[in-house]
Amino acid sequence: MSKPTKPTSVKYGVAGVIATALLFHSHLSQADPFDTCPEKAYLFQSNPVQVYGVNLATGTTNLLQGDTGLDANINGVGFDFDNRYLYGYDTSNRQLVRLNKEFKAQTLNTTGLPTGHTFYVGDVHNSVYYLYRKGKGLFTVDLSPLEADPLATLTVNQVSSRAVVNLTDMAFNPVDDKLYGVDNNSGLLYEFDPTTGQESLVGDTGQLGTFGAGYFDVDGYYYVSRNQDGQIYRIDLTEANLGTGDASVGNASAGNATAENVTAVKFADGPYSNQNDGARCAYAPIVGSDSNIDFGDAPVTYATKLTDNGARHELDGVTWLGTSAPDGESDGLEYNLRDDETGIDDENGIGFVTAVEPGLDSIIAVNASTSGYLSAWIDWNQDGDFADQGEQVFADKWIEQGNQSLIFTADIDAQIGSTWSRFRFSQQQGLSYDGGSTSGEVEDHTLEVTGEGLSIRHYPDATGFATVAFEDNWPYTADYDMNDVVVRYRITEILRNGSVIKSKVEGYLGAVGASYHNGFALRLQGLNRSQIDTATTRQIHNGITLEQSGLEAISNEAIFIISEDTSLYKTQGCEFHRTLVSCMGQESVQLNFELHINMLEGTDTASLLSMPYDPFIFATPGFYHGEGYLTPGRSWEVHLPDYAPTEQFDAQLFAGLGSDVSDSDSNVYFKTAGNLPWALFINDEWQWPTERTDLVEAYPNFAQYAESAGTASLNWFQSQFATPGKCYQP
Repeated sequence: MSKPTKPTSVKYGVAGVIATALLFHSHLSQADPFDTCPEKAYLFQSNPVQVYGVNLATGTTNLLQGDTGLDANINGVGFDFDNRYLYGYDTSNRQLVRLNKEFKAQTLNTTGLPTGHTFYVGDVHNSVYYLYRKGKGLFTVDLSPLEADPLATLTVNQVSSRAVVNLTDMAFNPVDDKLYGVDNNSGLLYEFDPTTGQESLVGDTGQLGTFGAGYFDVDGYYYVSRNQDGQIYRIDLTEANLGTGDASVGNASAGNATAENVTAVKFADGPYSNQNDGARCAYAPIVGSDSNIDFGDAPVTYATKLTDNGARHELDGVTWLGTSAPDGESDGLEYNLRDDETGIDDENGIGFVTAVEPGLDSIIAVNASTSGYLSAWIDWNQDGDFADQGEQVFADKWIEQGNQSLIFTADIDAQIGSTWSRFRFSQQQGLSYDGGSTSGEVEDHTLEVTGEGLSIRHYPDATGFATVAFEDNWPYTADYDMNDVVVRYRITEILRNGSVIKSKVEGYLGAVGASYHNGFALRLQGLNRSQIDTATTRQIHNGITLEQSGLEAISNEAIFIISEDTSLYKTQGCEFHRTLVSCMGQESVQLNFELHINMLEGTDTASLLSMPYDPFIFATPGFYHGEGYLTPGRSWEVHLPDYAPTEQFDAQLFAGLGSDVSDSDSNVYFKTAGNLPWALFINDEWQWPTERTDLVEAYPNFAQYAESAGTASLNWFQSQFATPGKCYQP
């Protein structure tokens, strides 16, 4: 579109027209271009347009210009390396503009620019502006006349009417002089011949969405920003990945990228918008020599270098580890040169306080400049990466300003020897061991994994669960549905020279079919409370470490309270938890727990009761628990048959009431004269009866098992012997 005409009511003489033209020409001449080929990427958003600077390496964004001088949207933006201006398409007025280094827009004179539609896709290369519109074609505009005359009229030419790919941005690769864009519907990457407009499918990026901003760097990496979430992805279109040929910048014979090697890799988190367009100088690296970015310094296999999407943090002046702020680096350091051996010593925020041994707990000291999120990884199998399952030891761990101690558990299969760790501290959550962050610091440290004389044993095995189920009407059998409290758990013991030094208990609350309030606990019979290392022993519920480990303070025995009231985990709308068919569709596991129990050094565990220890339920203090008991609290317990109660149990409750025949002199506890127990322990993931379904009705063979005192029908609990429809099946 030509520039707007002046009002007809104004009369100009020849001298006036010349003077006006000279003034306008002078104004454009003073509109300074960019000083250099800038490293920053530019993002155009909103209407009226706002221009942001984006650090592609970290995702940090800052507003550069909120007023371009046009009350309009600008899209299809590209940077011209030759004259160092940004060019774009004013979608509001359907005209071309260029922007100087202050991001002030100047309207350009054109001829042949279509007026029947707008453009949202474009880029500049070798002083030629390329515009693309699906269904309309590929167009070019020679910008070189502007070098001599900012008022020159530019001619818009249609290269091709073929345009079938649904693009919202495209960009030139400086390695092969080809245009590239990602189809918004499919995530497929296309290459475009700028001389014919012909598209060629390169491959599938593996990502869907609207990629409204695309950028290249000097090496040929293609960065695309997704409107929906602002995530920045990188596609490798470098010389090494383009195929054969002696490729160099400007050499169009570099070949084509292969379909197998164009997967988009998450690179950083940027801003999201429903109106995005991007441009940058493609001949610049994305991180310069004056970088304010901190990189890791582990060996290159650990995703340290920028080429490998290495871990990196933009320095925010607030968030770091240690006593001093880190210095900026242009890349992860070569030859694994430690960061604290160059610049300032800034790798002092993490310290390993205790030895690191397979399966055991270790303490690290952390010094933080402010509060934020800490994530960490350790290469347990020493294969040169942090990508294996179990190698992330902290995930978005909130830490406070100052010094603090954190506990982590070494992988049980960790290899003995020297390995690497990575710690990332940021105001962002969800960081991986690689990729960019807008704040904080990354520290990489070596460590030694030791383990002399260690051995491991599991119950029932390393991956399965055993089931313990309780009837809470003791000493009466009542409905005997054996689902009042159901817990599944497994135990891993770490031994040194035959003595247990750590026990890890992990499991979940399977069901609560009780009207009474019951707690669930685990006793390590044979150990005293004083033999537990309270500094490292801890309990975790649903991924959150509790303030207290659960070690019962009122008992001399080593008793751990998993839940003081299991009824708290009943879901809304369900009278019981995971026992009623009517509630099966809306119920899920509400309590997952881990219990890390560490024994003090030198503890003799020879008298420790064998796994699975002693699980039991008790009456929640302050709640009614049946006629004759009212609110017995901790003094009322139910254990597995022939397991003695704890020191908190009121022995007067063994008064011969109901069906119980407990006799401490004969070591008979918690069963009837017919050997029916109030607690069952089964070495697999047993399916318990539905609510108010008698155990014998659900599992008929249990009667023979009980009557024989456990010598017949040993497999009564297996699912093939259950009555159809009588057991809970989640």
